[in-house]
Amino acid sequence: MSGDTSDGKKWRPRLSTCIVAVIILASLIATTVFFFHLNGDSMDFSDSELLVIPTGSMDGGPQEHPISTIPEDSIIMVHNLSDEEKSSLAEGDVITFHQGGIYKVHRIDEIGKDGTLYTKGDANQSRDAPIKLSDVNGKVVGVAPNVGKAVSFLRDASIGSPLLIIIGIILLIIMIYSIVEIVGIIRNQDQKN
Repeated sequence: MSGDTSDGKKWRPRLSTCIVAVIILASLIATTVFFFHLNGDSMDFSDSELLVIPTGSMDGGPQEHPISTIPEDSIIMVHNLSDEEKSSLAEGDVITFHQGGIYKVHRIDEIGKDGTLYTKGDANQSRDAPIKLSDVNGKVVGVAPNVGKAVSFLRDASIGSPLLIIIGIILLIIMIYSIVEIVGIIRNQDQKN
């Protein structure tokens, strides 16, 4: 019976290490899938950036466009556009642009015959001042409303930054411990063989 107990004790660290490794792997896969979908089903992040929407100007009713309403504090993925890509913009696209020193994220409401863009926030009553294609920075390709709320909480709360640092340190310790355990198991297996 004592042999059974020692075998059980030998497997406990291996089992817990395997469980932690599976959790880390599942987290990495979930994160990859999340960013893939947020980036418009693309793994090319070379011309993309993440932004948090600070206002409710795009939090109107549901839209019949690929990018519907965008609630305040949502995280958005923006694909930065080349001049060639800007010419393919269409009515209903949500774009990022500078206007009057303010960085805006609004929907193209109309494109004039001369190429002038008329934009409007979904929740706004009136249009913005017209802009040119050269004013456009990028096009929104994905929205994550709930993740943005968590990021805003951590950013705005006085406890947010220290809490984020503590969580990061704990996750780092767990990852290092798991790696050390896995390396130890592999070394033990090599020594037995």
